[in-house]
Amino acid sequence: MCVSTGPTGPEHVVAAIIQDGGGRVLVARRPEGKRGAGLWEFPGGKIAPGESQSEALRRELHEELDIAVGACTFLPHYRAAAPPGIDLAFWRVDAYEGVARGREGQEIRWCPPDMLPDLPFLPADRPILARLRLPSFYLVSDVDHLGEALFEERLARAAARDTLLLQLREPWPASRLRAYAQHLCALLAPYGGRCVVNGDPRELMGCADGVHLSAARLARLDARPPAPLVGASCHDAEELQRAAAMGCDFAVLSPVKPTPSHPDATPLGWARFCELAGGVLLPVYALGGMTTADRATAETHLAQGVAVRSGIFGKDAGLGAS
Repeated sequence: MCVSTGPTGPEHVVAAIIQDGGGRVLVARRPEGKRGAGLWEFPGGKIAPGESQSEALRRELHEELDIAVGACTFLPHYRAAAPPGIDLAFWRVDAYEGVARGREGQEIRWCPPDMLPDLPFLPADRPILARLRLPSFYLVSDVDHLGEALFEERLARAAARDTLLLQLREPWPASRLRAYAQHLCALLAPYGGRCVVNGDPRELMGCADGVHLSAARLARLDARPPAPLVGASCHDAEELQRAAAMGCDFAVLSPVKPTPSHPDATPLGWARFCELAGGVLLPVYALGGMTTADRATAETHLAQGVAVRSGIFGKDAGLGAS
């Protein structure tokens, strides 16, 4: 991927997210003699005059990897820390023919998303690594309303259908949260799902895959909790900026739509959500009146995906609602 600046304005660059059937991501190492030699990147390159983004993607991947790209999808929510003068767009390759190889002498590698942060990546690409480690669906628990048996049945149905991240958010003592979080981690592990727990990190560290901070707790903390995965609840630009500065892995921004649980809250709407999410490189989930059907709309408005509670776990929700 070229990262140089053209003399007459921004250079337009396209990069590809290519995953195999096991979820591994194809990355390439920049060869000697090129800027950033030795660093890893997502394959792609400059858009030539008169080319569309998808045309450039297909040409570049054929030249670099010897593959013929079929279906591909623009990823507006995949936003990189591109240097000034670079307009960097990411696309997902949904289908291709051929066996990928480094036609230009570059090393290529298929990596699980969780291993990507261990590689020295180009700075522009590093914000993408967090997005690749996160699913599109962030589920919020509803155990007290449903009971453990029905909740776990619905959770297992959802986990079998989609990769997901679960937030255990219940008004329980820390001891019960710890025990149930460990149970949920074991339930989700066979499906590749993960669980974070909402509460005091000092009391909950190590019992789950991470922690989730309420907006009030986010405001009180001076540093990121030492957990593998840290999320935060946000409602405005200031809270989003604080979560990003603290090094949180993701945020939840709400409410996007009216919700029965917060009838007095003024919903952001999609336009304002997009504006706020666009102000940070942090992955942001949309919360408030969301169902799994809102995923595509959320992504076009720069969301990582949707955070859902009643849409899947509510008493009247169907199992594994689509």
